[in-house]
Order: sequence, then C-alpha cells, then structure tokens
Amino acid sequence: MIGIIITGHGSYPEGMYESIRLIAGDVEGLKIVPFHENQEQLEHDLIAAMAEVEYGSGVVCFADLAGGTPFNISSKIAASKGNVRVIGGTNSPMLLSSLFQREQNLDDFVQHALYEGQTNIKSFEIAKKKKEEDLDGI
Repeated sequence: MIGIIITGHGSYPEGMYESIRLIAGDVEGLKIVPFHENQEQLEHDLIAAMAEVEYGSGVVCFADLAGGTPFNISSKIAASKGNVRVIGGTNSPMLLSSLFQREQNLDDFVQHALYEGQTNIKSFEIAKKKKEEDLDGI
C-alpha cells in the first residue's frame, strides 16, 4: 500500500484531511504535516512521517502549492529516496480518488492522482434559456 502525506502551509493539511475523512472515513497510512515557520522542523517532521507510512510500495507527498516550502522540502527529501513522489497543487478530488488506488505501482498512482486532480476542476455556467419559438421548431 502506498503511504500518503498531506503537507502545506498552516492548517491546510488538517483541513484537507478532515474533508476527506468526512467522505471516506478514517484513512490508514496517511499522515498530515503542517508547515508553520520553521523549515528545519518541517523537514524533520516529513522524514518522520515518511518512515511511518512507508509499507514497501512508496510514499506520495501531496502539497498545497507547487514551488512552496512544503513542496520544495518534500522534493529535496524525495530526491534522495527512490520511493517518494511529490505532487503540488493538491485538490480534494485528487486526494479522495487516490485513496482507492493505493495498490497501484507508485508511478501509475501519481499519474492517476494528477489526472483526477486536473479533470475534476470545473466551472459552473448557467445555461441560456431557449426562446419559446426555438423550442417549438416554428
């Protein structure tokens, strides 16, 4: 099973976890690692969380912002490990659907997460009403 870490600025990780927990219930093999201000503490916490959720299939860190401190530090750690991947720009659909794909290989898991995250971004549009005569065909 692939281990999951949710990391990000402030209370983002807790909020994301609470959201998916309301939908999917408690999740095994998932850790949240918030970043407040101390980069050294964040790195320490990420390394500890990775060790806790590594079951032999790898770990994926879902970060709030690509290029942000949690993403960058996760990427630095991943560069020294062969079984850690990092995704930035995490959204709820990506994370939720990933919970049910954790038996895939690591790279397929990441591709699935990216696909779900991208394809589930939608915009609401109000459909224009058709004129009465357009509906009658007259």
